[in-house]
Amino acid sequence: WSNKGDYLLSMVGYAVGLGNVWRFPYLTYQNGGGAFLIPYTLMLALAGLPLFFMECSLGQFASLGPISVWRILPLFQGVGITMVIISTFVAIYYNVIIAYALYYLFASFQKVLPWSDCFSWADHFCSKTRLVSDCNATVGEEIIHANYSFITSNNLTCINGTMNYKPVQFPSEQYWNKVALQRSSGLDETGNIVWYLALCLLLSWMIVGAALFKG
Repeated sequence: WSNKGDYLLSMVGYAVGLGNVWRFPYLTYQNGGGAFLIPYTLMLALAGLPLFFMECSLGQFASLGPISVWRILPLFQGVGITMVIISTFVAIYYNVIIAYALYYLFASFQKVLPWSDCFSWADHFCSKTRLVSDCNATVGEEIIHANYSFITSNNLTCINGTMNYKPVQFPSEQYWNKVALQRSSGLDETGNIVWYLALCLLLSWMIVGAALFKG
């Protein structure tokens, strides 16, 4: 390394990625929130950091790739092969996520964000707010349960806590399924190739290739 800053930035680029920014907060939320950080920190100290240090040390001082470096201990050559296979599979689905991000980046260069409202691509389930289907209301001294259209047409007011809501989807959700992905009805229907996502995926691979071109 030419200097410590070059080394530090390279290590940050190696260690920080979508898994830290996007996946880790989700897993933390799913597995107990703050309590999850206790076993995570413990395993990071006992296993994660030592393995990370070993991997960096072997690469720096042997100046060999993950497969060739294990010639020092042929019994573990399978570890190097597994590392390459895992990196390949991770690169495939990470680049798909980057392609989605690129698509939304390009789609956002519009005066009105296309997922900000229920436009022509939306169906009757699309709504920016939750829609009330029925509720309880007071008529005279009696409480009735009625359709929300009946309540509004008779200038009645729903009693707090009695509203039932229609199953609706927000515009952003429908835009994701109907426009961005053009999702088919099921696994039995593959659908067509979404050309703009294919171009974004190609661009994401080109960006990765350009970043790795000179090592």
